[in-house]
Amino acid sequence: MRLDQAIAALHPAISRRKARELIAARRVLVNERAVSIASREVDASDRIAVVEDAPELSIIRESDDWIAIDKPAGMPTQPTRDREQRSLEELLRLRFREIWLVHRLDTPTSGVVLFARTPEYAAKLSALFANGEIRKTYLAILEGEIAEERVVDTQVQGKAARTTFRPLRVDGKTTLIEAIIETGRTHQIRIHAQSIGHPVVGDRRYGSGGRAARLMLHAWKLEHASFGVLEAPPPTSFSFESPILR
Repeated sequence: MRLDQAIAALHPAISRRKARELIAARRVLVNERAVSIASREVDASDRIAVVEDAPELSIIRESDDWIAIDKPAGMPTQPTRDREQRSLEELLRLRFREIWLVHRLDTPTSGVVLFARTPEYAAKLSALFANGEIRKTYLAILEGEIAEERVVDTQVQGKAARTTFRPLRVDGKTTLIEAIIETGRTHQIRIHAQSIGHPVVGDRRYGSGGRAARLMLHAWKLEHASFGVLEAPPPTSFSFESPILR
């Protein structure tokens, strides 16, 4: 079956003409890759996604080898089972034919995500991340008061993990901290924050969740000699002043 026919069959509200327009505008993904040929043959094994309204992405900086994006909170880094929710990787593929994901952020976390634009650089970045050579700095708002720097080096999922928590501001009920991780385990900061009795504000998995509108965790900076400092300023939704935190 042709791709435009398949889209019309999958989405009754989309005519074949509209399907061809979406394909021409690179708003259709087949197996997580943007396509532009309406006559392309597809079958039942192909994964077809239509993105009618693609949100603007905030590009921090880019080169021929990589591109850094400021991911909003609530957007998955990579495709999920929820086909109605577009991921950052999928949206990038609408604009760039070749993109490689080399690390990720949790869906509720905002901040810097780095993608490779060539397979060779993807291998290089993957090695740098795996070896802990890229410095990763987060901002987080933790429950309770932390008066001094804390270093946590307990294992996460049976693997070595180390996080340094540096308090930046305390208000008695919450603490704004800088978190530097030397490893990149899944949920590392959230697990280590819970382990010292100060879970991340808004963390419904490892903390109380509370009334915060979002998980107060933001990937602030990535640093390495090959690309310098990539920084994403905290969004307005990440606010130490918000009354909802108090």
